[in-house]
Amino acid sequence: MKAYGVPRHPDIDAPDLLDIAVYGMKTSTGQLESKGGDFRGSTKTKRRNKARRHWKKQARNDAKRNIYKETH
Repeated sequence: MKAYGVPRHPDIDAPDLLDIAVYGMKTSTGQLESKGGDFRGSTKTKRRNKARRHWKKQARNDAKRNIYKETH
């Protein structure tokens, strides 16, 4: 899954836990084993949604700046 506005870098092809948290990637990308042997996601939903909102907002602002430059 690619969230809207997330930049594409070569280091995201093989993400580590920090990349997963920063870019709000789906949690099945970085599974952690708990004490009982079950696997859980590495990032909580609220933090993941906050990261996704950040990248979407940044992409919208960039698009608005580009439109403004073309029209003025």
